[in-house]
Amino acid sequence: MHAGWGPVVRRGPVTRGTQGRPKGRKGRTAVLLVVLALSVLAYALWDLGEDFYLSDLEARVEHSGYQTLRPGGLVGHGYGIIGTVLILANLLYLARRRLARWSLGSMATWLNLHVLTGLLGSLLILFHSAFQFRTPIALVTAISLGVVVVTGIAGRYLYALTPRPDRAALEQALVSLDELAPGCSARVYHALAIHKVTQVDTHRWLLTKLAAVPKWVRDARSRGFLVSYVIEDAPVAGVLERQERRRFRKAKRVVRKYATREVVAVGASSLLQSWRGFHRLLALILVLIVPLHIAVAWIYGYRWIFSE
Repeated sequence: MHAGWGPVVRRGPVTRGTQGRPKGRKGRTAVLLVVLALSVLAYALWDLGEDFYLSDLEARVEHSGYQTLRPGGLVGHGYGIIGTVLILANLLYLARRRLARWSLGSMATWLNLHVLTGLLGSLLILFHSAFQFRTPIALVTAISLGVVVVTGIAGRYLYALTPRPDRAALEQALVSLDELAPGCSARVYHALAIHKVTQVDTHRWLLTKLAAVPKWVRDARSRGFLVSYVIEDAPVAGVLERQERRRFRKAKRVVRKYATREVVAVGASSLLQSWRGFHRLLALILVLIVPLHIAVAWIYGYRWIFSE
């Protein structure tokens, strides 16, 4: 029998487990609010110096806002300082993961702050550059930051798509099946023991796991078809009424959904782990580049309010 499966024991009312609870409206609302706030901020910053940002490099020198909005100006340099602080604060999420056992707030909250500070810091860095990258260090820093942001957004999206198995819903569905087709749950367990979830080597490269995604999808579909066949082939206790047939089909869908979700969850979790490692590596490279960018600016006299 599969390690994750066992006999269903009914212990009273079954409630929906928090582990399998899907991300609902609260998470989507938070994302929409963040996007809306960043959009408003970006519009406000752009409106502040629209003529300056749309001008070419020669015309910018004659612009009235040149001394304040240029990368070394009071406002433009301030954008860079605040953006850098936010990006460095963004890395606190990595420390929080290392201290997972400490009571420092939920990981979901820290992840949302990680995304917020990363996007906000990147936005300010973009306006700090005044949409121009005239030095190799500035160009490399901008490219590194862009890659980190893109991989971070992709990782957050992958995290949102990673399914969470719902054992309580599965047990309720198997109880319903056993009431209509006695012994059906045992047949399901046997089928799942035959079609075990393929365990993924966590030490494999990210590209290797990406190449394995089609196989995970095929395994999930195959497992779902097997579960459906076993349930449909189970001897039903008597002639089912219309309402009972509907209940039987609903329970079958839930069991099939859970069986396929387990395959997807294992593969997606492994892929997400490697993606985090890749994103973390890029973030550390960015951390090494940013001090170099700051040091060069300091040597050339761009010291913001700290100038002598």
